[in-house]
Amino acid sequence: MMLSRVADALFWMGRYLERAEHVARVLEVTRAVLIDLDQVDPETAKNQWKGALAALSLPDAPTEKLLYDQSESTSLVACISRARENARQVREVISTDMWEHLNQAYWSIHEAHARGVHESQLSQALKDVVSASFQWDGVADGTTARDEGWLFMKIGKFVERIDGTARFISVRVEGPPRPTTPSSENIHWIALLRCLCSMEAYKKLHPQRVDRKNVIDFLMLDETFPRSLRYTTLLASDFAGRLAAPHGARGKSMERAFGKLASRLEYTNVDEIEKQGTSEFLKELLSDLDVASGLLQRSYFLQ
Repeated sequence: MMLSRVADALFWMGRYLERAEHVARVLEVTRAVLIDLDQVDPETAKNQWKGALAALSLPDAPTEKLLYDQSESTSLVACISRARENARQVREVISTDMWEHLNQAYWSIHEAHARGVHESQLSQALKDVVSASFQWDGVADGTTARDEGWLFMKIGKFVERIDGTARFISVRVEGPPRPTTPSSENIHWIALLRCLCSMEAYKKLHPQRVDRKNVIDFLMLDETFPRSLRYTTLLASDFAGRLAAPHGARGKSMERAFGKLASRLEYTNVDEIEKQGTSEFLKELLSDLDVASGLLQRSYFLQ
């Protein structure tokens, strides 16, 4: 049986690294949109930046602060520092390669800050965080037995992905600001897809156009794309079932809660979601996620 403190640390290590990757990608994509639009449509550029920060629950602050301010709990350096601290507590159960890659990411972001902050360096620092997260994920999968420790890391990762994706979609689909140019609404949906690393996969299914209904359908209900909410909730439900299996009644309520979460997306369609209201549907999904995550923590972690 895994110690509660170990399970807790692995779960949050997975969450913090997924959060860092998500925030870094959204900021980098949105900054690129600002550069493209600032001269031709500054109002749309401003709205895109404010919308991205709201969706990430970040303060309206300079990119440097969002990257490097250790005192800002939502900054990227804070996320990576917390992931590293959790990893340090469980050095005995993670591989040496995992620790070295995470430690390298931690020192790289501090060294980037020490070298000085210029516009091009901010962009590269965001890209480096995304790359480091992807690399660490590959190292973790390549060097970890598929035991309880791996399951706790993975369920942490996908709980965070569900949370971040649902919150981002919810804020963004409340409607783009009133278009300031004929193309600004289209830019809004393209930016949403790019922020969620989904543009290329979406275009393979819908090569002709980008519109609200198709974007919502893809990001929420696609069966095969690993960042859609449907796919991600099914994975989380599977991991919850595998965690619960050896523990009898201890994990059953948690397993059922994750199963309920997945069924919300498994047995619906985009018309039903839109009829209810996409934001309202996502708020209920996030409420179910909070219940499931709470049950997981009460069942396996120290309180």
